[in-house]
Amino acid sequence: MKNYHSLLARMNRKSLQVSMKGTGMQNGRRKSHIHGTSLDFADYRIYHPGDDIRQIDWNVYGRTNKPYIKRFQDEKEISVSILLDATSSMKQVPSKWELARELAASLAYITLSHEDRLSFAAVSTKLSFHRKGSVHNKRTFYEIVDMKEQTINESFTQSLISSLSAPSQMIVLITDGLEALSLFEESFKRLKFRNQPIWLIQLLSETEINPHLSGDIQLVDSENGKMVDVSLNNSIKMLYKKRLTQHNQELEILCATHGIRYCQISDKLDIQTIILRELAFTGLVQ
Repeated sequence: MKNYHSLLARMNRKSLQVSMKGTGMQNGRRKSHIHGTSLDFADYRIYHPGDDIRQIDWNVYGRTNKPYIKRFQDEKEISVSILLDATSSMKQVPSKWELARELAASLAYITLSHEDRLSFAAVSTKLSFHRKGSVHNKRTFYEIVDMKEQTINESFTQSLISSLSAPSQMIVLITDGLEALSLFEESFKRLKFRNQPIWLIQLLSETEINPHLSGDIQLVDSENGKMVDVSLNNSIKMLYKKRLTQHNQELEILCATHGIRYCQISDKLDIQTIILRELAFTGLVQ
């Protein structure tokens, strides 16, 4: 098993950047637009009959001869939904599947470490759960990293909506994005009505981006398990790379059309680089 001690220690200082302010009902570590009783000063307002007289700032009263009340910024939780593509396509390349689990586990860890509420689902498996608070952060991280649930449904896009079992202030989708764009568009249209920030992280393996195989080979169709005879030469590989690039570009445009933040990463990067550099650069992690 990998040693994640350094990664976990550094992620304790990170948080997910959510464009809407915290509006949850429970206390958390995010600043809300609601004024409450945290230790962070917000502003003053004039005293009104019925206000708690203990909140009057007597120093200000002495200077202005007017009773002002200190207002503090309350801290409210947010709810984050993380949906990990666990289809056969994601599991076909071991390095990609391992990194996908590490990525989902890291984002879940950051969420819980800030006392926020997490909804996690490995789409196309039976694994899903809801948790809140830093007391669960390490256990959840290793549970996701070590998950071995069997795929029971092959389609990420068709299972996506049913996997969102709880309302949230942010949705993070982790997928290779290799399903038909029409299926993604249908899912995006349904997600749009939830009116919340959505991130799509497209994770691809280097062997998918730059296939190194050549000659007459047999490939396994990840969706149905059948063997396919393929003759790979330079022209075929160039055509494949062109189509993959076009597919990825159209997926990015589709995300932008539906207000979804898009980020593409490769399994040539390690998880610490992705969390602390790549996702920090995109603005998801701060």
